[in-house]
Amino acid sequence: MASFKSTNARTCGRVGTDDDERHAKKSRHINATSPTICIRPASRRVQAPAPVVDRRREAATIAYIKAHAEERKDKLIVSSEQPHVRLRADALRSLTVPLSEDGPERKILAAVLDAYIELLRRRGRQGGAGHITRNGRRVLLLGVEEQDWLQYLGTPPRTSEHRLTEQDVAEMVATAGRYLENDVVFFLVNHREHFFAAALDFRKGEYQVLDSGNYARRNGARFYEEATSRIRRGVARCMKEAGRAHDAAGWRLRRAAGLPEQADESSCGLFALKWMELWDGEELARSFSMDDVHAFRTRLAEEIVFSEMNQMQAVKEEIKSMMTQMRSN
Repeated sequence: MASFKSTNARTCGRVGTDDDERHAKKSRHINATSPTICIRPASRRVQAPAPVVDRRREAATIAYIKAHAEERKDKLIVSSEQPHVRLRADALRSLTVPLSEDGPERKILAAVLDAYIELLRRRGRQGGAGHITRNGRRVLLLGVEEQDWLQYLGTPPRTSEHRLTEQDVAEMVATAGRYLENDVVFFLVNHREHFFAAALDFRKGEYQVLDSGNYARRNGARFYEEATSRIRRGVARCMKEAGRAHDAAGWRLRRAAGLPEQADESSCGLFALKWMELWDGEELARSFSMDDVHAFRTRLAEEIVFSEMNQMQAVKEEIKSMMTQMRSN
């Protein structure tokens, strides 16, 4: 019988890593048939501060990536064993493309998005906490690999060769247990070359679709129903195997309204990261604009490269050397 294998067919997203280095993350809820309805986030809480930015290091990082993407695409820039991350210059190149060249070349790969989600996990667990807490509620952040796993589970088997193995079932039980340890579970979703986030809120018994306001209106309810259907079925199967099928019954799909709008054709992945970073189940912890998203694009490269997760110390030193040269020129 065939067990789950991660697919490299995600649009926008597998080019930046070595195929043989990617591993399925199966240890990472379902089925809802009610129409998509909208909820409007309130604005009651004190706004979270914006991050501090090192502009010189940011500029040097972009220059470093751009130079290697043009001369040596396979240059390894970000490497980590736990979690397993490999980002080469070509994978990071989209972060260096200017807005004047808006289009497919600026679309960010799933591997880069997953790497930043890992940074969000680490920041959220700072201070010794084993979990992320927002507004007094536990939060779990999951990347595109989780979508692969759940869609695999949510696809009916066509032949006996594609039935679930005992290992798959064990992973499903573990997946349900992991989700149920939290109050809100975030999924990064990629559908038809468009990224958005879906937040499973257990207390409300619903999936909250988080997408830029204009794209949400343009895409319509059917788009999000289709995009999340196999994911929700996959979650439902996990809950059933864990003896919690009743928990998934009646969970509906809601689209959060009033969210910031996307003015270009290539920043949906960055917006998805913002939803995963700032949404607390009720509202955004900090508002942001399209200009903030453009700035985030270049900051993203610096944050990933200079993170503790990245073990490529030589790369960091080379960028610091570039900073010195740029300062002297």
